[in-house]
Amino acid sequence: MAPKLSKSEKQKLILTHLRSTGTCHTLKDLEKTLSSVASIPGIQVKEYIQALLDEDKLRVEKIGSGNWYWCFESDEKHERERQLARVRTEVEKTRKSCSDAEAALAAASTRRQEEADDAGRDGEREALAEKKAEVEAEVNGLRAVQQPDTSRSGRQLQQEITEFRQQAMQWTDNVYILEEYMRRLANGDGDIVAAVQRECYGDEYVDGEGLREL
Repeated sequence: MAPKLSKSEKQKLILTHLRSTGTCHTLKDLEKTLSSVASIPGIQVKEYIQALLDEDKLRVEKIGSGNWYWCFESDEKHERERQLARVRTEVEKTRKSCSDAEAALAAASTRRQEEADDAGRDGEREALAEKKAEVEAEVNGLRAVQQPDTSRSGRQLQQEITEFRQQAMQWTDNVYILEEYMRRLANGDGDIVAAVQRECYGDEYVDGEGLREL
């Protein structure tokens, strides 16, 4: 027994058939052909056609005394372009939101520092300066790929490596969440998602995979 097709699968078969014909059809014609093409009872054809019209995947025009339905390849291309433009707009909005949040965080950090200076909390400023120096020293050490600090034990180094790996995994999960959001916006269209990934990831993009593995 052939597997039962879902409603969305039947709709795809209908659209594929209409594009392949390259012409217009009456409802009467479709009720005859779609029963075998998409395994739809003739009485349900009108329901499927109306659903596709509601989703702007099918076009209709009244000619003479009846309606004529069609779906051409060019219509699909234009729809994909509209979806891509919509996804890009959403990505830009997300980027702007991130930039605004970073600017607000930087402003708040500066304001707190100024308040601390005005209050004359020398001890707190000194502690912050020492902590900053420690962090900068660690960052510079990683960037320069210098010899390991022998004053720290192997267990401490392993713990720091584990923490860095957890941070990298967290950011990777965030990227995957954004990718899933894009897929929903693009209605699962892999070409649109790949186009946005290629534009956002740049040199870190890998064809067929997305973001390059660390």
